[in-house]
Amino acid sequence: MIDRILPKGISLLVRTLRITIEGEPLPERAVVAFWHSRMIAGWWVSRQHALAMVSKSNDGDTLASLLLKWGYILVRGSSNKGGLEALGEAIELVSDGKAKRLIMTPDGSSGPREIFKRGIFIASLELDLPLFFLEITYSSKITLNKSWDRFQIPLPYSKVVIKTHRLDVKDFTNDRQEQTMFLQRLSKPFAEC
Repeated sequence: MIDRILPKGISLLVRTLRITIEGEPLPERAVVAFWHSRMIAGWWVSRQHALAMVSKSNDGDTLASLLLKWGYILVRGSSNKGGLEALGEAIELVSDGKAKRLIMTPDGSSGPREIFKRGIFIASLELDLPLFFLEITYSSKITLNKSWDRFQIPLPYSKVVIKTHRLDVKDFTNDRQEQTMFLQRLSKPFAEC
């Protein structure tokens, strides 16, 4: 029942948000990422010709219902369950022209909070597409402090500022230790204090 009610409620909510996008416009073809805690606005503004990576969890089922309603193509998998296979499938679908954008939450589905994981960089390099990170701020929100990501729900009619950042992937190497340092360093400017 919640899989039917929640998508309708969120779809109504996002239509009330007053969204401003600052920075470089999102290209038609790109890999797009935003933090798991601010996914509501992120999924909404990225939905054109998009493919979403969604976890195989119960929460993922609810999100999948919403994203299907918004026109997304879905691939199910996360870093904990079938992630590598799902990423490969997503890359193949975008390569084949089934979608123009690959959208992911790079710290989802279970953290660590606001630290990039490897998938978005691998996808950007494999697809030879620019990687954009969306920095999302809600003027009025409810924060679920007990959730692992401190999930934020914007209140109706909130102002939403989305700053686009094109991330440089050229320093992402195959060395796992260097990748970890690269991901932590790149995450810091976008982590909430």
